[in-house]
Formats: sequence, structure tokens, C-alpha cells
Amino acid sequence: MQRFLAVLMMAGVMALPLPLRAETLFLTLDPQHTHVMFSVMHLGLARTHGTFDKVEGRAVVDRNRPESAVVEVNIDVASLDSGLDARDANLMGGSWFDAEDHPRMSFVATGFDPSGEAAGVLTGDLTLRGVTRPVTLDVTYNGSAGDPFSSRKTRHGFTATGVIRRSDFGMDFGLDFVGDEITLTIDTEFLQDTDD
Repeated sequence: MQRFLAVLMMAGVMALPLPLRAETLFLTLDPQHTHVMFSVMHLGLARTHGTFDKVEGRAVVDRNRPESAVVEVNIDVASLDSGLDARDANLMGGSWFDAEDHPRMSFVATGFDPSGEAAGVLTGDLTLRGVTRPVTLDVTYNGSAGDPFSSRKTRHGFTATGVIRRSDFGMDFGLDFVGDEITLTIDTEFLQDTDD
């Protein structure tokens, strides 16, 4: 029987229907199969793309009340990679991510509204540069499969997309040449111990 599961990725994190056997599931984000990607318009001409390469997260889900799931994801801001070292160094500065004072961004899920058997809207609080704002992600559940390297693990895959405004987080430098809206795409796998 499938029930809706609130699981995130920023990020990264998210929630959708999964076949649940245990009353409580303990899920761990697999950083080697998680990609947090973003893009932003440059001069209104083309999108600049980047990723965050260091992500960790977990979820604890009650199968009978998946809407109450605990989901947390943390991202190492300094793991940003836009394909240009000089730009990445600039983005770590105080006008942008201010990585020295705010080395991590975090997402904590606050709710999930299913829109179908394999889709829904995940809401949560994103903290970036010390500012916390609500964000919304459209989530698709891609299915589950046994881990080929561990008979005791099951993998669950998700894709999430959303848009945030960097100015909402105090990152308003250069709005005349770099867009305010940041498009997010997160592809992730969470691991479940089959003994759960």
C-alpha cells in the first residue's frame, strides 16, 4: 500500500508516496546520488548554471501520518561550483553568499500537499545567509529499487523543482545585471534500511 511521504532535498528534500512496511521509516540522503542545481539569468540574455556538491540530510516518517515527517537537509555553501573558479570565489564573499559567516544553508520541511499518486507540493523553511524564509517545491516521486550493493537497503528517488528570490535572503547585490529569481532543480536518492 502506498502512502505519501514527506522527504526533502535545496536544496534538496521532498515527499511522495512510498511502499511503507514499518510504522516508522528512517531515511538517509545519499550524497553521491544527490544533485542540487540552480540557474539564474545573466544580463537578461542567458542562464548561468551551478551546483552545490556537498549535501547531507535525513528524514523520519510515521507511515500513518506522513504529513508529520521530520525532514532536514544541510548544504555546504563553499561546495558551490558554477564552472568558473573566479566567479565561485566572488560568490563566497559578503555581497553574495557570505560563506565565512554563513557556511551552511538548511532546509526543514513544514508540510506536504499531494497532487497525485506520484507528485505533490512540499513546503519548508530555507535558511540562507542567516535569513529564514518559506519555500515551495514541486516534487515527483521517481520510484524505488533495491540497492545493488546492499541487500539490506532500498533506494527511493525524487526530483524537485522550484523558484526562490535571492533578495528575500538579503542577497540583493547586482540586481541590475544578475536576475533575482533562482531556479532550483534537485535530483536525489534516499536510503532506507529494509529492517526498518
